[in-house]
Amino acid sequence: MPDFRGLELKRGYAVESLNIIGSFLAKKRHELGLSQEFMAARLQREGVDVSRQMLANMECGRTQITDKHLIGFQKVFRTCIIQLFPLDVQASDKLYARREKDQLDGPRRRRQ
Repeated sequence: MPDFRGLELKRGYAVESLNIIGSFLAKKRHELGLSQEFMAARLQREGVDVSRQMLANMECGRTQITDKHLIGFQKVFRTCIIQLFPLDVQASDKLYARREKDQLDGPRRRRQ
């Protein structure tokens, strides 16, 4: 079975999404009971230039999300940036961080 994650249907065709966190952002915003208009205003208060329409496009995967957007979402949702990403990305990040730590710790252990 094909993997359609990250794709949206457009005129009957599957189109690749331009971001991987849009659906999470929409879900989190709904959980908090925030409208797109209110969410855009909170992001603007954090210094992120986002309109309601742009936020809607981010949530649907039609707009790319920049590092400035990520920092704004982090502040509004009061969470770590990695928590904005899908679980498989979070798992890969933990694995990479563990590998990095092991590589940094390895030479120190040998010298002792």
